[in-house]
Amino acid sequence: MKSALLLEYDDQARMHTAGLLKSIGYAVAFAATPQAALRSVQALRFDAVLTCTGFNAQDRRSLIGELARLAPEAHIVQLLDADASGCGHERAAALLFKPVTVRGLRRVLEFGIDGLGMRVAAPAVSCERRHGQRRRQMR
Repeated sequence: MKSALLLEYDDQARMHTAGLLKSIGYAVAFAATPQAALRSVQALRFDAVLTCTGFNAQDRRSLIGELARLAPEAHIVQLLDADASGCGHERAAALLFKPVTVRGLRRVLEFGIDGLGMRVAAPAVSCERRHGQRRRQMR
């Protein structure tokens, strides 16, 4: 089962989003503050992290950037209010406007913004780390 961490301040929006995540197969954990979200991501592995804020009040660093650094394999999604202009968006996160829909969640989590998925596969390494030598090919 896939797991998701949800940081949402509004109780009604939190329960609505959690219900949608559960309907598409995610086990949902909640974080009350950005600091709690960072601690949770350090301790546990999540497949998706959804946050309503990109700011960490106790740190000058971006919350989304820190989440992406601590959980590089997780899908990071920033939830924005319907009247937001898309500010605060970083390359590490996808944007999803509230109210959240199942279609929007599936588009972002399963298919990605461009239809190729959230994370692009890393290119194959053709050189060894040591001295930049070519890898030996078995024939």
